Amino acid sequence: MRSRDEQILWGELQDFPEQILAEDRSEKIFASIREETLKLQSQAMAEKKRPSFGWVANGLVTCAVIVAMIWLNQGSFSSETAGSASALDTKYQEAAQKAVEAVGITKKFEFEEQENDSDTLIVRTKDRMAIVTFQAHTTEVQTISAIVSSTELPERYRAYWPTAKAVLPGAEHFERAHYFQDKAGATLTFGWDDRQFVSVDLQTNQVTDFRVAYKPEDVEREFVSIARNALAVLSDNKSFSFSQAEKASGEKEAVWMLSNEQEHSFVQVGAKTGKVYRISYPSQIEIKSLQEAVSTVKPLLQSICGLDISAYQAYGGRDWGGYVLKSPGKPDVSVNIGSLDKGDIISLTVKW
Repeated sequence: MRSRDEQILWGELQDFPEQILAEDRSEKIFASIREETLKLQSQAMAEKKRPSFGWVANGLVTCAVIVAMIWLNQGSFSSETAGSASALDTKYQEAAQKAVEAVGITKKFEFEEQENDSDTLIVRTKDRMAIVTFQAHTTEVQTISAIVSSTELPERYRAYWPTAKAVLPGAEHFERAHYFQDKAGATLTFGWDDRQFVSVDLQTNQVTDFRVAYKPEDVEREFVSIARNALAVLSDNKSFSFSQAEKASGEKEAVWMLSNEQEHSFVQVGAKTGKVYRISYPSQIEIKSLQEAVSTVKPLLQSICGLDISAYQAYGGRDWGGYVLKSPGKPDVSVNIGSLDKGDIISLTVKW
């Protein structure tokens, strides 16, 4: 049985930038630690409670993850979740529809699936466009999730569109809206153009989360320059251009995400501070051993973001798929490697 410290480190090693490279290296790198890492991440998500989807504890995390993945159109999903599946009880089918109608959504959903565990009962449609969770063995509603098209959204909720629209000047419409409610409150997430969305807290009418696309030429030159200079350090001064640009909310500040799929490059830069949070590029820089991790990465981070990691301690290794660099009171650094044989650096993440 691995220690708690080892499990935490494994969780941090999994927490690398979203992969924009075509290779399936992440599957191979983390195959041996995936199960325990996913458990840790689910626990962390429940504790942090992302505002756009209302993460909640116990069996509800699985429910929220499914809804989030559908919302972002990230692939196909299995009908299985944690717990034991069973035929849908008519009582809960009716209770789920009434719960949706009680918040003003008049669309009729076909609730056909039921999921049970010790604490929670989940009732959902096959396409996961509506999910209602109850306290186990009762009809006490815990969460309500419903996704409707722009034409199906009740008038009372359209009043929140101007708040969302202000995040992206020029947006004239939305394609779908995701209502989510739990005991902490309710959010309405407007989505359009594939992965773009803006979430609004219904109590405060304030934006809580967003991800919107921009033309690279519309991004302030200061941030483009920071991203290019960061990539130049990993690529031995190769010149870069960006074909995609997005702006999104972050834990500390909003961030610009600049990338070029053809060049296999990705950089995440703070929209206020200009700090580099994440950088990905298949570099030729290799870490030979755990003992050389800090000395190899030190000049890179010094040049990219002015961070001195001289006093840092390295954890992990090639067989873990990367390294975590730590020092008390300083931001953690994650280093992702590509080949387990070479130890070549493909991404760096700084948790400012």
